[in-house]
Amino acid sequence: MFAFGLLGAVGAHTVVFGGGHQLGGTLHGELIDLLFAAAAFAALIVISKALCGDRHCADGSAIAASLRSVLPSIPATILTAGSWFAAIESCERTHAMPILTILGAIVAVCAVLVGVARLAVRALRAARLLFIGVISTQNPPTARLCRRASQPPRARSVALRRHLFSRPPPVTA
Repeated sequence: MFAFGLLGAVGAHTVVFGGGHQLGGTLHGELIDLLFAAAAFAALIVISKALCGDRHCADGSAIAASLRSVLPSIPATILTAGSWFAAIESCERTHAMPILTILGAIVAVCAVLVGVARLAVRALRAARLLFIGVISTQNPPTARLCRRASQPPRARSVALRRHLFSRPPPVTA
């Protein structure tokens, strides 16, 4: 969410102001470095989620589900981008800001960012399907045994364990 918010704020700043002034004033270079670091971090998370733990999923739905869980919602992205935008503008010298235009740009850029990210997850799932389809035509499928993980034995309640000793032993006469 941090990376999407920063990308949304920089995108909205570019849409509203274009090249009229530098992003962040004197902190322009540091903000650009932070932007690239956030984009690299987001890409690293997506790649690690795509590669880890989903080797046994043939259709790619587990990959899509795990990546979808990482993507932020549009309202959260808008809120984060608005916060980043305010922080960036506080570093600049005072200038006129069209508030409604800024809000509209933040909403539009964040909607596009999250939409493109969701589209990329679908494309990754489709690529996984295509890749598995190509591999399965080259190597015929082999039968795999599916074992369920054994469940630990359930502990019986105290009443059930004492039931064995609830009556006196038989009297031998």
